[in-house]
Amino acid sequence: GIYYVFFSPLFYLYINLQNLAFTGMFALTERGHGSNARGILTEAHYEPATQEFIIHTPCEDAQKMYIGNAMKGHYAAVFAQLIIKGEPHGPHCFIVPIRDQHGVMWPGVTAFDMRHKEGLHGVDNGILIFDHVRIPRENLLDKFGSVSADGKYSSRIRSKGTRFNAMIAALTPTRLALTVQAMAAMKVRVLTTKYLMISISYSALKKALRRQFGPKDQDEVKIIEHQTQYLRLMPHLATSLALTFTVRYAARLMDDALSQGQDLQSNRPLQALVAGLKAYSTWANVVCLQECRECTGGMGFMMENRIPSLKCDSDVFVTFEGDNMVMLQVVVRELMTQYTKQFEDSIVTGMIRNWSSSASDRIRTSFLGFSVDKVGDLSFLLKALSYRERVLQRSLAARLYAKVSVTNKEEFFSAWNSCLHHVTSLALAHIHRVTLEQFALAVQECQVKDDQDLLSKFCLLHGTSLVYQERAWYLEHNYLSPGASRQIRNQLLELCRSVKDDALKVVADFNFPSCCIQAPIAGVVNPRAEWGFYPLSESPVSQSHAQQRAMSKL
Repeated sequence: GIYYVFFSPLFYLYINLQNLAFTGMFALTERGHGSNARGILTEAHYEPATQEFIIHTPCEDAQKMYIGNAMKGHYAAVFAQLIIKGEPHGPHCFIVPIRDQHGVMWPGVTAFDMRHKEGLHGVDNGILIFDHVRIPRENLLDKFGSVSADGKYSSRIRSKGTRFNAMIAALTPTRLALTVQAMAAMKVRVLTTKYLMISISYSALKKALRRQFGPKDQDEVKIIEHQTQYLRLMPHLATSLALTFTVRYAARLMDDALSQGQDLQSNRPLQALVAGLKAYSTWANVVCLQECRECTGGMGFMMENRIPSLKCDSDVFVTFEGDNMVMLQVVVRELMTQYTKQFEDSIVTGMIRNWSSSASDRIRTSFLGFSVDKVGDLSFLLKALSYRERVLQRSLAARLYAKVSVTNKEEFFSAWNSCLHHVTSLALAHIHRVTLEQFALAVQECQVKDDQDLLSKFCLLHGTSLVYQERAWYLEHNYLSPGASRQIRNQLLELCRSVKDDALKVVADFNFPSCCIQAPIAGVVNPRAEWGFYPLSESPVSQSHAQQRAMSKL
């Protein structure tokens, strides 16, 4: 994780961190600077006479804030502005002692507990203040810039901005890990599928706790049978699967890059992909949690059923490890770089290539194209998402060019700021397209026929949901006719209905042990919930509930 990335250059510290003799923390965010980390105010002055850096907090806005493990950690990876003989060299990272092995504060270091938060109560976030704290020259993490004993600065990256971006690229693995945590791509630290499992189990078990309404003079039906229930839950389950396969794809790319000795800071496409996944997955996480809370009624409001605590703990995901709006801008900067490359050889060729792609996509939805791609087919949905991404990319490039051209001469910051709504739309369109593509590839590669058929339905549901969400845009651009838009809506309704009976099998295959669920509404015994009722059911998450209940009485 992040501690390995920043502490491993000091191997002796890493060994002690590994066996928990020491614990560390990451100190970048300040009271006055969060997303604009390049503008941090903490200072690191180099003193050649003693070969030491002096870490100092010059004002309140420079106080390090929201620092995890601030009240217990021994060392911090502190970002500060490196200053040598009055000359600034931009932000660099330093290993700064916070406490000794006995927990006594290091001279010049002050820490305050920020106390109560919405969630993550197991993490003691705090404020760090440095008053001329001296550290040896060797405590500078010098992969991207070093200082000699006599105070000469050297770096293979000449630009301060590029150098800082290279440092921040080290956050790419942790952003991917956060994506995993938010959308439950893997079997460790999973949230999204956990509460989907809770909600779907509550809604769908044959002997479900909750039944509501039904035909006259007949038994009430399981709440999963109500259209408003499965229409809210099934698209989230499809999104969770799509993100699972996309995160695995990103992890493979990262693993390949690292195994080949490549530096992450030079892999801008991977950084953009992970940044986009972080934003999309954490927003999807928040929306899904709220839907699950509402779909489980009053039971979803009970702490023992886990959903409230998961809501509180995961809400912060949308802003830490990079605010989601900033993450989307990372995506689009890379997309615009790729866009301009197609015009490097020949502007005319690039324009024709881009126009022909969009024109061919547009004609596929006309009466000439229906025989090629039927509305609602996976190929149609993939091309629709690709078309939207390309149109947004081309129109954003045109808008930015018009604003900064010789005629208007607008500053780039102002031009970019006035297009941010367009920027965020493009970034999400890109990530939507990538997730559907990776889902489709995963279905194609599945070797088990029954599983492939099931995944294929969820893949089609994911694509249908994405196009349905943006149907107004497609209608505005004449990509969908009103009739085609109605077909998409009807397909969404039918797919949600058809997959609801398979939902329990899917969430069971996430393979969460009952001890990680602990939700009475999912049929899992929780000794703290004396009000719980656990009917015997076919749910895989509750097969061992009788044994657990007996153990809880011991």
